Amino acid sequence: MTRPGRLDYFLLILLALMWGSSFSFIKLGVHAYSPLVVAAGRITLGAIVLWLIVVLRKSGLPKGRGAWVSAFLCGILGNAVPFFLISMGETRINAGLAAILMSVVPLTTVILGHFVTRDEKLTAGKVAGIVLGTCGVIVLVGPETLSGLGGDLPYQLAVLVAAICYAVSSLIARNLRDQPRAGSAAVILTFAALSIAPVAVLVDQPWTMTWSATGALSIIYLGLVPTGLAMFLLLLMVARAGAGFVAFNNYLVPAVGVLVSLVVLGEIPAPSTLLAMVIILAGIAVANIGFSWRKKAVQITSVAPKKD
Repeated sequence: MTRPGRLDYFLLILLALMWGSSFSFIKLGVHAYSPLVVAAGRITLGAIVLWLIVVLRKSGLPKGRGAWVSAFLCGILGNAVPFFLISMGETRINAGLAAILMSVVPLTTVILGHFVTRDEKLTAGKVAGIVLGTCGVIVLVGPETLSGLGGDLPYQLAVLVAAICYAVSSLIARNLRDQPRAGSAAVILTFAALSIAPVAVLVDQPWTMTWSATGALSIIYLGLVPTGLAMFLLLLMVARAGAGFVAFNNYLVPAVGVLVSLVVLGEIPAPSTLLAMVIILAGIAVANIGFSWRKKAVQITSVAPKKD
């Protein structure tokens, strides 16, 4: 593992652009097709892309029953369910708002990690980050929505539930750290596709829907770039610079999502939306910086020479 260089920072920004752009293209997709069709389409195409990468790289597949169970759960909780919930949410809320709601993923992961892992316990910095992140969400959705008066509350909650699914999936994925990365990713998306594609076919019957070139191209983009290629790029970056470096995406994706929605869809963010984004990102920063300082202090203490 080498120190991140210019190429790694370029790849970090590229990955943030891929993931951040997905919300705008989901918005375009659900204007033409149902949320189920959009989610199933992007997952299926993403799985095909990853299997092509597996074949070209001659990558192995996960080994052991536990790894396959973890891959199945990641496919359901990390792809099928959240992709559908985000698509459903964006039938009523704008892409920028969806991007910011998803920024609670690392904060949720911090809370869950405290209870289900041994090496990711809460610290003062993490608690401060959680408080800031919660305040940001309250500012974002507004007091009237929290009280149930907002008509879009179910759709905002759908995206928040998707964020929780991502957090749970990321913790389950810890079980795949020693497995072939490309093969594991392909299996994960295959499980997701097998679970959601039949439902989309039976429930929505996509062949009966009116053809839309914009909607179809959006689904193709979502499958090829933010799903398939982004998954491969993520694996490449973890191998090059480590998972800690890749985690900086949590700072970039919400901002990219808002900017892309402004450029692609013309969605002008409200002042409260921008304020919420700043608060949430500050929460993530405090949580991660606090952890980094603590980790560095422990490392310095452990290597410091002992006095007689």
